[in-house]
Amino acid sequence: MGNSQTGNGGNFKEVRVVLAGMPAAGAKSLATRFTSNVWLERPAPGAGWEPLARPFERIQLLLLPVGSSQGLWEHITGADVLAFVVDADSFDEAPFGSSFNKAVSYLPEGAPVILLVNKVDADPEDDSKEARIAVASSPGADVQARCSAAAASCTVASTVRQCKAYLVSAKTGFGSEEAIRAMCGVRLIF
Repeated sequence: MGNSQTGNGGNFKEVRVVLAGMPAAGAKSLATRFTSNVWLERPAPGAGWEPLARPFERIQLLLLPVGSSQGLWEHITGADVLAFVVDADSFDEAPFGSSFNKAVSYLPEGAPVILLVNKVDADPEDDSKEARIAVASSPGADVQARCSAAAASCTVASTVRQCKAYLVSAKTGFGSEEAIRAMCGVRLIF
């Protein structure tokens, strides 16, 4: 994965992640959440297609949110990881399958895919049993299972080394740390 670079006290492994996905699923909002821990309700469409950086442990995470702009999906060819974003409130397997196949076709062989089921607006600080049960029974959890199954049946899935879905929220930050760990390769063995 990525290159190594020296700076700010030592060597950092660089991990390039492209956030692509379904229309209005929130790729750009998630990139902002992951790098600055803020939520932009309405990021400017198409503006700022620049990589966003975030240090994580000994890794420099570079995120490029290209969203559903398939004209920008060529950037996936240089990615170490593809994070594919879907909307928990409006998941449809047919368009997902088509878009997912296209995005993965750009991915270098063996590179992992992280599916991010966005808009699961749970409180990231509430680790109570009730909160966990509410998330597990939410529509997002159903989408997580359906999304994983649909991804596994995609025609180019055989070129993907690993693929796992995570529930996240750009709005509340729910699931952000777990998703970042996965993108950085900390939890990519499953």
